[in-house]
Amino acid sequence: MNDHGDAAPVNWGGATWQGEIPWPRAEDVTAYDLAVLLEHGMTHHMAHPPYSYTMVKKHSQHGYPGGISSAMELITMGAHVGTHVDAPGHISLDGCVFGGRPVEGNESSYAGVRVGSVEELPPLFGAGHLVDGEKIYGRELTNRDSFGADELDAWFADRPQPGPGSIVLFRTGWMKFWNEPDRYLGLDTGIPGVSLSGAKWLSARGVRAVGSDSVNFEHKLDPTPALAVHAHLLVEKGIPIMESLDLEQLAADGAYEFFFAASPLRIGGGTGSPIRPLAFVPRGERTA
Repeated sequence: MNDHGDAAPVNWGGATWQGEIPWPRAEDVTAYDLAVLLEHGMTHHMAHPPYSYTMVKKHSQHGYPGGISSAMELITMGAHVGTHVDAPGHISLDGCVFGGRPVEGNESSYAGVRVGSVEELPPLFGAGHLVDGEKIYGRELTNRDSFGADELDAWFADRPQPGPGSIVLFRTGWMKFWNEPDRYLGLDTGIPGVSLSGAKWLSARGVRAVGSDSVNFEHKLDPTPALAVHAHLLVEKGIPIMESLDLEQLAADGAYEFFFAASPLRIGGGTGSPIRPLAFVPRGERTA
């Protein structure tokens, strides 16, 4: 998305991007790391290949003159594992991705998707907003709870409103269950998340990107697959979706407004990418 909330140029490709960005001007800031730890055996959605780490060269196995040694690893993972971003090409509707581009003839096993790939996404920089579900509902969220237009109207009634270029993040509180995979993934229950009315509320304001601490972003009342929100944001509006962000410390500190920065890897034909999102909060601007 550009600074007016319009769709990102097709085939951005990592050259240059221009837009109005509200860079933080405070000299004294706290930087929050919103990524989960990538480690062997970590929680992952069963639809995606898991993360795996293997040391292929250890310090104890090889040495160089002068007492120097080196080590290296092999990493394999799905692009939608851990903290990641969904590119528009992750989802199609009636055979087309964002911009009405057909997927037929534009995807292959080794080149990936040539329309809507993660390479089309510009850097995700901008004014960040945190929506805390546990503050809204006054309790831990369940699979019955969602972020709809009414909840967003209430949350932003006395807070700075998101607008063109904003990044809006949603805390369900379910990151507390990260080390309980079945519960975190909602395999038996579904998960809380953003409803279609909430997604349309966001897209109407021209947000640059959205994200949540859950694995699916959108509300799932039960374990049945639900992708209507993905279809609206990714296919109809070209708004990337970030998932499995760790928002616990940000929420605990009451940091609801911040400068957000993240960028996907340049994965040719990728439908998504791991990211390392950061939130920069000027000291003294946190609220209860």
